[in-house]
Amino acid sequence: MSQDATVDQLRRYLQEQLVEAEDISNIDQRKQRILKLESALFEAIEFVKSVEERELVESIIFEESSSVRLISSSNTDEEQSVAESESCPECDEPQSSEFSFCQVCGYQRK
Repeated sequence: MSQDATVDQLRRYLQEQLVEAEDISNIDQRKQRILKLESALFEAIEFVKSVEERELVESIIFEESSSVRLISSSNTDEEQSVAESESCPECDEPQSSEFSFCQVCGYQRK
């Protein structure tokens, strides 16, 4: 694709999919598909409205929030979490101090 997709293109695609969904012979599948498409279309429309409103008041359109928990493939992170771990009193498995519960058996620390 030579250019990135736009919200307008997404809305048109969803509208086309709604028309095609009317041809689904199974009533339950048709209703489910239409509900999903209408929900997605509603969210796309609300997003555009929100961006337009924020542009009018010169507000930040959106801020990227920081991750709750970063996932990394580096070995140093694994080594650090193991070093910060202690054993679970219930199942004796290593338990990270990052969590208030055991990731193996679910035991809640106090």
